[in-house]
Amino acid sequence: MNEIITYLGVLAVVSFIVYWFVKFKFVLPLETKLTFTKKTFSAFTSFSKDLLEHIYIPDTLDHYTDIVNYYLIKLHNVLPESNMLVFEKVDEQWKLINYFKNFKHEPKIMAGYAWDIFDKAAQEKDLTRVNISGGYDDVPIVSLLKTFDIKLITICPFMWKASNHKRLLIIGHEEDKRPEEINHYLKLLLLHINAIYKVSEKNIVLKKENSQLRNEISAVLNELDMAGSKLIQRAKERKALYEVVTQITGDNKDINFGCSAILNIVAKIVEADVAACLILDEDKNSLEVYPGAFGIQEKDYYGIPITNTESSSVRVFNEKKPFISSSAQTDAEVLTKYAKLWNIHSLMVVPISLHGKIIGVLRIGSSKENFFTDDQLEFLSIIADELALIIEMVTLYDNLSKTAKELAQSNSMKDEFLAAVSHELKTPLTTIKGFISVILSGEAGSLTAQQTKFLNITDLAVGRLNSLISDLLDLSRLTGKVEMEFEEVTIEDLVRHSTSNLIFKAKERNVKFRCKLDKNLKSVTADPKWLMRVIENLLVNAIKFSKKGSEIKIEVHNKGEALVVGVIDSGPGIAKDEQRLIFDKFYRGKNNSDKTPGTGLGLAISKSIVEKHGGKIWVESEMDEGAKFFFALPFSKKRVKCNLVAGDKNE
Repeated sequence: MNEIITYLGVLAVVSFIVYWFVKFKFVLPLETKLTFTKKTFSAFTSFSKDLLEHIYIPDTLDHYTDIVNYYLIKLHNVLPESNMLVFEKVDEQWKLINYFKNFKHEPKIMAGYAWDIFDKAAQEKDLTRVNISGGYDDVPIVSLLKTFDIKLITICPFMWKASNHKRLLIIGHEEDKRPEEINHYLKLLLLHINAIYKVSEKNIVLKKENSQLRNEISAVLNELDMAGSKLIQRAKERKALYEVVTQITGDNKDINFGCSAILNIVAKIVEADVAACLILDEDKNSLEVYPGAFGIQEKDYYGIPITNTESSSVRVFNEKKPFISSSAQTDAEVLTKYAKLWNIHSLMVVPISLHGKIIGVLRIGSSKENFFTDDQLEFLSIIADELALIIEMVTLYDNLSKTAKELAQSNSMKDEFLAAVSHELKTPLTTIKGFISVILSGEAGSLTAQQTKFLNITDLAVGRLNSLISDLLDLSRLTGKVEMEFEEVTIEDLVRHSTSNLIFKAKERNVKFRCKLDKNLKSVTADPKWLMRVIENLLVNAIKFSKKGSEIKIEVHNKGEALVVGVIDSGPGIAKDEQRLIFDKFYRGKNNSDKTPGTGLGLAISKSIVEKHGGKIWVESEMDEGAKFFFALPFSKKRVKCNLVAGDKNE
């Protein structure tokens, strides 16, 4: 029993010894290593997390440097015993730009060093370890590192650019340290800051390009804005000129509007206080202020002899070159008395040219100094050319107006004379025709055959003369202000009366009338006497020119807004070049002027009557195919629309 107890005791002691031996020999180192590993891993995890949480994309190199410094501070907190120095390659030398540790001897910032080890390390993309304890005494940068008790260095290149890294992070250790323990920190840091640099480099380039593009776009926009402003200004200037020219040359011409309107608009565009034209007066041999000047009273108009070369206006006239002055009242090239007379300080003068000849100058002034620009001077040169044409046109129009007025007076006197003469001729012709009728009836005695023949010829001649005088009287009244007696008229009645009046004349030519009238024709407002004259004139012409045994068609149609009456014959037709002339007074067709008697007034009278009714008359004809005369009367007194008339022609 004692042996068993002894045996168990020995076994227990041996077990205890073995346990603690194993504990101290194997387990405790493993636990220590595990604890260190956990601590190291926790520190690395914290460092990694901190890096990831503070990722920024810098937009400048200085910003990137600040971010790198922040990360290096974090690394220094993890490796407080390490020495950290940052070098940058500048002009083939490595210059110290930053460090992290309180050195006994503070290193000199931006000091330059050269070492081929650094150059080779800059070409690598991984860490480089160098033991400097046993050599490199002749290398200045190594001497610097040894003063900091650095025996072993790890070179960490970053900022890759053009096959080399631009910066180096130097981690210095004492000899008994194991640098491989911090490699994972350094590799993570390098991977991080290099990735940021690549992104930031592109970002910086893009930002620079974007900034440059913005500047270029801004410059282009400024140029476009300036060009647009100039175009708008030019458009306003051209629009103003167009309005002036339209006002003068359009339907509502105003002869007094011409020069003064141009000068008024010019003054407003260039914001001038005075604008005037000085036109050459050849009789006086001087430049005289043209009527219509802007901002000047007539009492201040003046003339300058063209021999006075001290005048800027005379020099511009003679040399044909524009002139501009920023201070006219003190400018030696300007006659100051005229500048003071018009109270101007800034002055522009440009020549006015017409058909290659200088006829005067355009003079623009402002009461402000340094007011006008070269662009405005260029605009004035354009204005001057337009103004020359306006002045010529105004002068011509004035002369034409005077001539037209004189012609109108002559024409009025002619119409009055014609009316008076026609009226005076009408009375004796009526008496002559009456006595011829009495003689031909035999009441004054018997007549020989020859006497009867002569009297019949005389009677016919008196009849034609009487008809001519009647036409002249009608035309005279229509040319004047004859008052139409409008009333509701039924066109069927007028056609019936007209054909009845001419039935015997038609039988003489063996011509028949055929009427074609629309049903339910509306009445028109017209003067029945004058309107029947139109129908009879057209029928008489149709009878004259129709072939014997032929038919004359009379058509009346309701065209909605107007009543259209047509007279269609089978005569020789009217040539195209004559159709626009046959409604003129006294015009007769070339082919029928000798064959068919007539005055050439019937169609002119008809045209005047139709137009006084607010209607329109026209002809359609082809040679050897007869003629179709139409006239349209509106159901109201308004003028017939052109498209209505065009539609009638297709009838």
